Amino acid sequence: MNKAFFVDKDGTLVDNSGYPEIIPSDGLLENDVVEGLKYLQKKEYKIILISNQPWIAKGRMSIEEVEQVFQSLILKLSSFGVKIEDYYYCPHQTSDNCNCKKPKPQLIKDAANKHNINLNNSFMIGDMEDDILTGKNAGIKTILVLTGNGRKYKENNNADYTIKNINEVINII
Repeated sequence: MNKAFFVDKDGTLVDNSGYPEIIPSDGLLENDVVEGLKYLQKKEYKIILISNQPWIAKGRMSIEEVEQVFQSLILKLSSFGVKIEDYYYCPHQTSDNCNCKKPKPQLIKDAANKHNINLNNSFMIGDMEDDILTGKNAGIKTILVLTGNGRKYKENNNADYTIKNINEVINII
């Protein structure tokens, strides 16, 4: 079986400093993520993006626009030698009460089934409480990064690990 790092997109991989007025796009936090992601690949983790994209349900972005953002981000990361194995996102808003919106673990379970992933050897990393809860709900280890909104949760979180950014994953794995 494989092992994976399930990675949140907005605030973890890309800049979301203008949120919620400005929808996070593909502005890669290059200096905070590239070396850590490359290290994870060397350790044979599959990197899979897990994200809430409520902009679709709210009519602020189309599915096609969200897909373009993910594809652009994947292309940027590949230019640094980082392979994104797959990505999953929830297009709903909270009031839709769907099964796929973080902190529900459905997206992780779907990815684990598709990619033959052993969740006991996997992690969820993100910058918000919902990312940590998603990992906990899926039964995997969790990492809070202090990029994006992570600084808000620094003192009051129940993540297994808290690090400055993805590059610091080298100190954990």
